[in-house]
Amino acid sequence: MTGPATSSGDIVDLLLSQHQQVKQAMAEVQDSASDAQADAFDRLKLLLHAHEQGEQQVVHPVTRDAANGAGVAQQRVEEERQASAALSELSDLGVDHPDFAAKFVELRRAVLEHAGEEEAEEFPRLRQTLPTERLMAMANELRSVQAMV
Repeated sequence: MTGPATSSGDIVDLLLSQHQQVKQAMAEVQDSASDAQADAFDRLKLLLHAHEQGEQQVVHPVTRDAANGAGVAQQRVEEERQASAALSELSDLGVDHPDFAAKFVELRRAVLEHAGEEEAEEFPRLRQTLPTERLMAMANELRSVQAMV
């Protein structure tokens, strides 16, 4: 999870940038064929893993505890658990399996819905309840967690 857009800004800016990276990576998987698709899918798996680990360690606990969003955080974690299971199933199938394309469309829809929910519910809650300094510190924490994944 690197790039110029991820090196500055608060936690919300960083996560929005990562959502764009995930969307682009999903499009690459969907638009590629065979070996290129397998490589694109491997990149997507790494990207999603780092993104979700960072959110689960840094973002959702703060949403739950400091931003009075226990239900919001719990729902996002459940969506991430389901996406992780779907990603694992796709990985086991492989890009050449006849069911891969249809199952990938389902995963893509779920990931986009999840990102939309975060952007509509969780991110505004963080910005409304936390001081800018805390949001900036959370971005640094997220980068640290993702560097270790």
